[in-house]
Amino acid sequence: MTTPHIRSSFYHLSRPLLLGIITSFLGILGGIVPDFTAAQPSAYFNSSARADEFSDPDLRNYAAALMQIEPARQSALTQVSRANGGNLPNLVCNQPATMESLNSEAKSLFVKYCNQCESIAASRGLSIDRFNQITQAVRANPQLQERVRSFMN
Repeated sequence: MTTPHIRSSFYHLSRPLLLGIITSFLGILGGIVPDFTAAQPSAYFNSSARADEFSDPDLRNYAAALMQIEPARQSALTQVSRANGGNLPNLVCNQPATMESLNSEAKSLFVKYCNQCESIAASRGLSIDRFNQITQAVRANPQLQERVRSFMN
């Protein structure tokens, strides 16, 4: 008899978590949070990416990586902000210039976060370049966003 209660409690607890992850995912897509975009002009100028350019396994792995990265991102932003006296500039992992205003402790925390994200992507079979390529395409293509969302459910 305890199984339905446990299951019900799990759904009530996991629903807000899933909503938070999806909301944060949309923030990543909107460029509101630090990202890992590689400096690849073709990725920035190619806003007509087709949804069928990426395989389901790639998008499934991408979605899984995002769901792992999100808690790390939230934690890192809190730690970096605290270590930097409450100041949190717009940080991008592969753009060292964005870290210039960080003190050494905050910079170290952010670099650790960037390395962790790269490791998460790799554990899902995605190079950081492939992860960034998908990120840029998803930002530009609503159909692709829907495909990724479907793998997050």
